[in-house]
Amino acid sequence: MLAPDLALTDLDARHWRNWYGLLVPPPVRDRPRWALVIVESAEPLRVARVIVAGDRARGAVPAAEAALTSLDGRALAALARRLDVGAVIAVTSDALVRLSAEVERQLGLDQDLVEQGLVVLRALKKLAGHGVWSEPHLLELLPAPSYEPIQRTFDLLVPDGTALLAYVIEDDRSAIHASIIARKHDGDIAAAATHQAIADLVPEAAFARDWAKSHRRVLAAVEERFARPSIGVFLERATLLRVLTGPGDQLARELNARSVVIDPAPAWLLGLLGGATVAAMAGRAASALAQFLPQAARDRASGLAARAGQVMKDSGTHPFALLGFDPLELWASVKHFYRER
Repeated sequence: MLAPDLALTDLDARHWRNWYGLLVPPPVRDRPRWALVIVESAEPLRVARVIVAGDRARGAVPAAEAALTSLDGRALAALARRLDVGAVIAVTSDALVRLSAEVERQLGLDQDLVEQGLVVLRALKKLAGHGVWSEPHLLELLPAPSYEPIQRTFDLLVPDGTALLAYVIEDDRSAIHASIIARKHDGDIAAAATHQAIADLVPEAAFARDWAKSHRRVLAAVEERFARPSIGVFLERATLLRVLTGPGDQLARELNARSVVIDPAPAWLLGLLGGATVAAMAGRAASALAQFLPQAARDRASGLAARAGQVMKDSGTHPFALLGFDPLELWASVKHFYRER
């Protein structure tokens, strides 16, 4: 997925920093410190040391502040609040040895960064609850598929020799908040840049003022400098935050309100969005009619909808069928981490 000779050019530091602010969960972003708990024994629990790292790090923490009665999510979350950190990771003293052995057994120099990252993630997941504990508990939620289905899905959804781009515009339309342009070649992302790569063709301020109409100028410039775009997403910062934290059909609603522009929009994406719109309409209709239907009828309708979705996945018509998990369902399980506290 990532070419070994990936070309990173024209990277705007402000855009890069803003992507971090958008994609990192608020507790970690707003409190960029984390605590490492070194555990001598999980049963009975014996904590050897607690270290606070990251921005304005404190180093070792006095035992009175770092008292733990268990390693479950509630206890680790309480420790995070006491230490004013965004995340807590607890590891047993032998876990790193086991992790290293597992990773070295599967890691290869010919693997790209995505495949290597999946190797590490699978090894970490084996230790989740058996040597490694964390809060937020993303380790338990994140799937760890093998590399091949991810590459095959990427090849299926994104044509070779095309470009992908995403633009987030400031809410007052004074500038571009964040941008990314990438070109796919021979199955890999071979080049990546920000709007800086085409700023001489499409000035940033002029584009931001009327982005919904002038986005086609960006598409033309990307085709001239990189490749023909196959997926392009344009929206404002507040809209993105609503999509990230709202209900499952929020993106479809924003598209209907023309708060989001997806151009080009591949057929598989239109199918997903159409399904979300239908589900939203069905949900609202069901709410209105539920009082007139007996519970047995509602239960049968719910079961039919669930079976229909499963049939679509099993038949291979779902765009994420090869992955073995649904990214939309995964997002639904983790998006609460992105709600502002």
